[in-house]
Amino acid sequence: MPRSTAFRLFLAAVILVGMLLLLAVMLSAAQFSLSLWQQLQTAPAWLLVLIAAVTSLMLGFGIWLSWRIVRPARARQDVVAGPMTEAELQAHLEAATAAGIDVESARRELEELARRRELEIIHLALFGEISSGKSSLINALLPGASVETDVIGGTTTTIQHYHWQRESGDAVVLVDVPGLNQMEREYDRMVMEEAQRAHVVIFVCDGDLTRDEYLALQPLLELKKPLIVAFNKLDRYSHDDRQLIRQHLADRFASSSQVAIAGIATCPTRKVIKVGPDGTEHEEEQQLPPQIDELRAAVQSALDSNMALLERLRDTAVFELAAQKLEQSRADHRVKASADLVKTYTRRAVVGGLAAISPGTDILIQGYLGTRMVKSLCELYEVPVRDIELEKLLTLTQKQIRTALPLLLAVAGNAAKAFPGVGTLAGGLMHAVAYGLIFDALGRAVTRTLETRGELRPAPASLMFRDNLATDVESQARKLLRLALDVRNEQRHNDNKTSG
Repeated sequence: MPRSTAFRLFLAAVILVGMLLLLAVMLSAAQFSLSLWQQLQTAPAWLLVLIAAVTSLMLGFGIWLSWRIVRPARARQDVVAGPMTEAELQAHLEAATAAGIDVESARRELEELARRRELEIIHLALFGEISSGKSSLINALLPGASVETDVIGGTTTTIQHYHWQRESGDAVVLVDVPGLNQMEREYDRMVMEEAQRAHVVIFVCDGDLTRDEYLALQPLLELKKPLIVAFNKLDRYSHDDRQLIRQHLADRFASSSQVAIAGIATCPTRKVIKVGPDGTEHEEEQQLPPQIDELRAAVQSALDSNMALLERLRDTAVFELAAQKLEQSRADHRVKASADLVKTYTRRAVVGGLAAISPGTDILIQGYLGTRMVKSLCELYEVPVRDIELEKLLTLTQKQIRTALPLLLAVAGNAAKAFPGVGTLAGGLMHAVAYGLIFDALGRAVTRTLETRGELRPAPASLMFRDNLATDVESQARKLLRLALDVRNEQRHNDNKTSG
């Protein structure tokens, strides 16, 4: 008989026996259930109620316990998330201030918003590539307007504020942001911030949108504010080309009701034939007045449609901007605090290594010190941590430590060569440096995991820990050796004072 046929017969027999066993179990269970039901029929009512209550409690406890065991750890939720009121934002700012977080940048946004509210200033944000004609548009819109210049923090780039008075008496500010192809990464941040602070956004292009221009406009559309795409240099296109570009722009924003298309020519010219005194003819370009009526009308329409709505959209956007800056301040605070925390525990590890009679990593990594460092980092990042995850992380790192320890001790020994006389000392000093390297690598790995994932993930954290142990440990070993020597000398000094 072929082996394949024999195997199929064997498999069929196993399935048959299994089905018979399952049937037997089901019949037994049914018989037991019927017997129990008959007995319960004659039982007193209080006993039935008691049995039902106990059964419900046991079932509920079992479900709850199973859920606690298998559920993933709850990731940290950002304190500042989603739209919020001014009162909620102020409460977050006060809480952050109490926690020692620098919230000055977020507070400045709210203070500027309050100033604009009080003065009832209308802000228009102007964006576009440096070749699109923004400067000539400003000159055409605001002849004789006063100018203020702001320097963008961390750069040498400036933002121009043009102030003028509308015929209606409203105070208007046109904010000119540097060109799209001038700022690279900084541009996206500046565009978004100025757009959030403004009532209306104007984007200048000199034809159909490029890929970079189109991508730059996408986050602006999400603000739901009036967005005017000013198609400049109309005089350079034929009538048919102008219509084609207009239609293409309109098609791109067909789903966005807040977008308006306005054709403009900020420096229009036309060719004329001039006749010289001698009767000869030659062609010249004649400068024409700017053609910006469509843009003026679009801006006026946006402002007159529903100013109260524009105010609310502006306020909401500024609150979001302030919340983003608060969250960035909180993140910066966590980075500094986590670095200080890791440094503290690294020092404790070095001190513990110097005090250890029999050097070994188990007492440090799987014991109180390693556990407290991980828990402290999780508390800093507001991430709940379960004991099972912590134990798994320490187990994974312990396996890597056993492999890496000989290399770490060798690195510590090499570092000792830079310190005369250290090489002749006992191995406890080398173990102390190795402990410091371990805690520094573990602390940085846990911190990075919490920053990027919002939760404690043992497997990725252990991989980062392994990579940290293999990267730039030589320079860190020299620093830790200096620390160990200082600690040892301090201990000897204290011992001498005590004995004296």
